[in-house]
Amino acid sequence: MTSVEENEMFMVKEAQSVRKSDPSAAKAWILTAKTLYPNAFNVQYEAYLLERDSKNSEEAAKCFSVIASNFTNQHAELWQEVNALTNALRNETENTPEQEFYVKMYKHLTPEVQHNIFVHTISNCGDNLQQCIHSYILMFNKFPKTAATHAPRLLEMLAEGMKADPDVYQRMLVEEVLPLIQNKPPELNPLLACRLYTNSLEYCLRQIMDDEKCDTTEAWKNIFKVLMLCGQMMGWEAFLPFSKQVNQNVYWDKLVKILRSSPAGSSQVLFYATTLFIYSLHGYIRKLRIEDADVNHVLVEGFIDWTPEGGEVQSMDWTPDGGEVQSMEPPKFSATTAISQELSEAFLHAARCWQLLNTEQFQRDFSQLMLALPLAPWISRFLFDLAIYFGHRDEANKLMADMTAQSTLVQSLQILSLNLMQGSMTLQGFQCILKILAELPATSGQLLENISLKSHRHMIFLPLTKIALIQYCTRAITSRLSRMLFEPNCSDRLLADLLALLQLSPDKDVLLKQHIFNLITQRKSFNLHILSNYIIATDIIEELAFIWNSQQQDDANFELTGSPTGSSSSGAPGATNAAGAAQPRRIGTRGADKGARDEFKSLIRQQIARCNENVPNLVANFITQEQLTLAQHIFGIAPPVETIVIK
Repeated sequence: MTSVEENEMFMVKEAQSVRKSDPSAAKAWILTAKTLYPNAFNVQYEAYLLERDSKNSEEAAKCFSVIASNFTNQHAELWQEVNALTNALRNETENTPEQEFYVKMYKHLTPEVQHNIFVHTISNCGDNLQQCIHSYILMFNKFPKTAATHAPRLLEMLAEGMKADPDVYQRMLVEEVLPLIQNKPPELNPLLACRLYTNSLEYCLRQIMDDEKCDTTEAWKNIFKVLMLCGQMMGWEAFLPFSKQVNQNVYWDKLVKILRSSPAGSSQVLFYATTLFIYSLHGYIRKLRIEDADVNHVLVEGFIDWTPEGGEVQSMDWTPDGGEVQSMEPPKFSATTAISQELSEAFLHAARCWQLLNTEQFQRDFSQLMLALPLAPWISRFLFDLAIYFGHRDEANKLMADMTAQSTLVQSLQILSLNLMQGSMTLQGFQCILKILAELPATSGQLLENISLKSHRHMIFLPLTKIALIQYCTRAITSRLSRMLFEPNCSDRLLADLLALLQLSPDKDVLLKQHIFNLITQRKSFNLHILSNYIIATDIIEELAFIWNSQQQDDANFELTGSPTGSSSSGAPGATNAAGAAQPRRIGTRGADKGARDEFKSLIRQQIARCNENVPNLVANFITQEQLTLAQHIFGIAPPVETIVIK
């Protein structure tokens, strides 16, 4: 150490020794030292510390400017202060009193010194990637014009950081960096720009999928902003900004216009179409669940109403046997609920984008994009629905195995729908009906319109409500049983069971019910043994009463079964068996005397008195309690399942 350096250190130490006890004396020592040794770092730094500790932000700024302008790399003390300053600037809203001083001091620095602080900080960050990025962000905030020069390097650093910690650096990219460069985006390597967009999209999608409180509208605004920003970096034709009021057909038309003017496999079309696909897919998945009502929807096969508008009832099969449904045109969507139209539109838009992106020119790159994005739960559900929409039953069966865990109720419903797609119910489909009825949700719901149409194949978005599920399961059984009406010698029990099932929709299937009544009247003998337990619909009871009365004049026997004595549903007397148990009372037309006629009237009054009972519950209980008989009608065998009671 030279004598000059020794003198410097002596004066500095003297100042330090009295800095807290006698600040004026300390300042005198430093003023002397600054006069004698103006280029000495230790002297200038001690002068700064005196002003800093005195909370004199303006004078401290002057001293700091001298140090920052003349001393750069070799002094650790200086960089400690620079770090303290930049940390305070990053957290201006939550600063401690000490940090507030640094913020005030910064304001007294000249713009040149302020800028140099950031430049020197970035140059000396070394391997500290986060500190370097934060310094860039601070510099862009304080000096927006510097973004044009330094943004490419910052974006490269962010892309590098995402390899190690994607969550942290994706958040910094989307929430901090991109808003700073959106007004004047820099030119960027296309590969890097696409990579940054993919990472931004991944970050926003994770927010949408993982955060229930996420404002999805704002999230999609951000995604479209990032898309247009990256497009500007690569010189693409601008896409449309996001707006919930814009119909998705408008976005599709814009995409088609860009597609026609772009070369095959264009990255521009790839990213625009991918964004539009995910937007439509999100809308579809979100709308499948009505949040206010806490009701999910499931896409299922609709039914063909094979009774014509007028004339004779005739049997019609609408799908061939085999693995795939053959059709010259895609199915329609039935308007079963208020949200059916929105659901079908979102699904069709997603399907249209999916088909474009899976053409030869885009398929490879699109597949890689899908692997990079957290869309597996949405994609598996969409692809399954897409397969059943196009009638690809074998593909749908394979996809079901890959779908993420879902309730057994939904799974049973989807299996039933696949079963119905092939044209005739199997034992597996019937067992699914019984499982569905065993797991009915608490939400009641209401009967749906248009689950059966007099047209070609159609699809239904079925709400998972109690009544809608009972209606769908009932329609699946009646569709199968009604075809058996045209087989020779169909049983009395089949006709009776169909009448019990058809009570669910009293205004529907009028021709089918009339056909059943015609078959009954044509028979010399007919037994209706389920009347007192299951048939309470007034239109059916009135028709049965008319037949009973009319057949008393004919040589025919129309036999009904009333409840036994003591039954809650009937006051008619009944017989007892040898063990003393009450037996149902049979009431027939052949040889009916006044007592039989009175019993018949009593039975009819009894059933009409029950007309306000819960018909969906009644029909569901009928299916579960009479499952053996129903299975014998359809398959000739009984399924190994337990009986349940719907309450």
